[in-house]
Formats: sequence, C-alpha cells, structure tokens
Amino acid sequence: MGTYARVSVFGGTDGDIDAAFSRIRDLDNLLSDYKPDSQISQINRSSGKVPVEVGDEAKEVLQTALRVAEETNGAFDPTIGALTIGLYHFGMENVRVPTDKEIDKAKTLVNYRWVRIDGNRVFLEKEGMMLDLGGVGKGFAVDKAVEALKKRGIKKGLVSISGDMRSFGGDWLVGIKNPAGEDAIAAFKTGGRDLAISTIGDYDGYIEKDGKVYHHVLNPKSGKPAGDFRSITVIMEGNNILAHAYAASLYVMDKERALEFLGRYPEIGAFMVFSNGEIYYNDRFKRLVGFKN
Repeated sequence: MGTYARVSVFGGTDGDIDAAFSRIRDLDNLLSDYKPDSQISQINRSSGKVPVEVGDEAKEVLQTALRVAEETNGAFDPTIGALTIGLYHFGMENVRVPTDKEIDKAKTLVNYRWVRIDGNRVFLEKEGMMLDLGGVGKGFAVDKAVEALKKRGIKKGLVSISGDMRSFGGDWLVGIKNPAGEDAIAAFKTGGRDLAISTIGDYDGYIEKDGKVYHHVLNPKSGKPAGDFRSITVIMEGNNILAHAYAASLYVMDKERALEFLGRYPEIGAFMVFSNGEIYYNDRFKRLVGFKN
C-alpha cells in the first residue's frame, strides 16, 4: 500500500500479529493499482472492453466506494485513477504535474456512474477509465486486520496504516499532526472504545514544481488539488473504510459544503484545519473522544 503498517496488541502472540499483517498483505495484493496482477489492475486494463470477475472483498470495497460517491455527489470518486494514476503518477518514480489540456482530457474518464457491478463482475464503461481505491483501500485493510485479531481473541489492540487507525479495548493516546509543523495540533485518548480514525493532510504525497505544492488529494471535477483544508481527521465508531472515504470526501469539498455535509451525517466526527490555519471540530468529535480543548 506504499506506506507503513503497525499492529499493536495486549496479551497476544507473534501468531496474532502475523495474522493481522497477513490480512493487510492479502488485501494489498488484491486492491493495489500499483500491482499488475491485482484484481483492480485487471479491471483497469479491461475498461471499455470486458467485465472482470472479482472476489467478494474487492466487490465489497467497490460497493462502499460507490455508496460514498453517491452520498457526496462525486466529491469522492473511485474512478479518479485516470488523473491520479494516469496523469500525476502519484506514488511512482515518474510523478509529474500535468498540463491543463491533459487534465481536461483525463477528466472525461472520471465518473463513478460508469462503474457496473453485476454479481461479482465489474465493468468500467469507457476505455481508459481507471479505478484508484486509495481513498478506501487502507481503511478496509485496517478493518480486516482488526477483525482477524478479534477472531483470535484479542481484546485490546491498535492497527494503523499511514493516516488510518483503529483502536479497540485499550485507552490509546492519539495525536493529530499539525499540518504546519512536526508537533501535534491536538491529542485525545480513545477510552477503550472501538474507534476508527482517518487523517488526510496536504503534507503527505505531494509534488513541488516552480515553488508551488501539488498535494495528492484531487478534486474529481477540477482534476486539481483541493484547496480549502490543510488537514481533516474523521473519527467514527468501528468503521475505518467509511472514516477514510468520508475524510477524503470532506477534504475535496469547500468549507461551506463540508460543514453542511457533516450536519446531514451526524455519525461522523470531524476535526478540520482550514487553509488559513483556523480549527473546527464538531460535537460528534467531542463526544467520541471527550475532547475539551
């Protein structure tokens, strides 16, 4: 998944840790668009040509991605790969800033409504379309690793992959990185609850060109980096795939739309750092973590 994973448990064994990492590796092999043999890469190669048969887990991830795409009216779009993979090449050695003409052309291949799922067969309607599950894959892997630990009887644990984290049982201290520095801008304890936490910031996965920074969270409609936020942390009860997808969705929206969306989805706790440095966190965030500062 192009990043580091961490698994911590209390009262477990090396076998428990291995089981969690095994699930993460399996899902990386299944969902990564960087691996040519993954089911997602197979779908991308077959876009506009033939459907591809996928397993139940790949189908589950795609269905969740499409659900969030519908809820956010395309602020989250799993077909953004034509931009992220096809043009910018984020995460690759040949990463680049494309021209406006290139972006305009690639945008015509970004539309989640052109993804067809029939049973376990997945089809992208237009040739050149590409899935990029970076906005859900890590969260899904965190959830499945936690599930593996719980099945093995682990009562207290934490699994994190980059900015995605899920804690259960233990009272973990969690810090939210200051996007303007190396310190924490806020911290809280999980209080033994099963909490899913996902943070997206402009300080990770970016390109610098001519003194300008282009971060990796693109607006599917403009094809360019979103601009109203420095970072967003979403916290939810026990569902990392949704926490990750909603964090990515909110980051793409402008400030007004993001706050309106949170009002319609009260299960989402959010801590936001706006582009001007202003901080906002909603009541759900405060209730989930007992946050008072």
